[in-house]
Amino acid sequence: MDTRTLKKIYSKLSKQDKTELKSEKVELALVDDIVKTYNKIKSDADGLFMDVRRAAQDVDKVAIDAKAVLKRIQATESDVKQIIKATNDLGVEVPSEAKVAIRQLDAYRSDMAELSQRADKASTGLFALLG
Repeated sequence: MDTRTLKKIYSKLSKQDKTELKSEKVELALVDDIVKTYNKIKSDADGLFMDVRRAAQDVDKVAIDAKAVLKRIQATESDVKQIIKATNDLGVEVPSEAKVAIRQLDAYRSDMAELSQRADKASTGLFALLG
């Protein structure tokens, strides 16, 4: 073969190899990009699930604490009944401080019962999100 012909062939082969390599580089770059994107999304998603888990645990703790406060309020009911009975037997009024405390205990009883119930539902819903 003629030298000029060989040079043309080598020249064309060399251009063709470069083109193929460029497309391979692009494909490899796309693979790297998708892996990086996946890793970022995985990290963000895992973080969100951890946030939900912590929130569910916090809400669950609120439900438990509300139940504990409710039990303490219920434990005072016999004392309240004794105070009312004793003041009635003596024919005197319940002291104003005690009246306020009794009224507030009733309000807290209702609030804590509702809080406990709603917190239970909320934590159940949050834990359900986690699967």
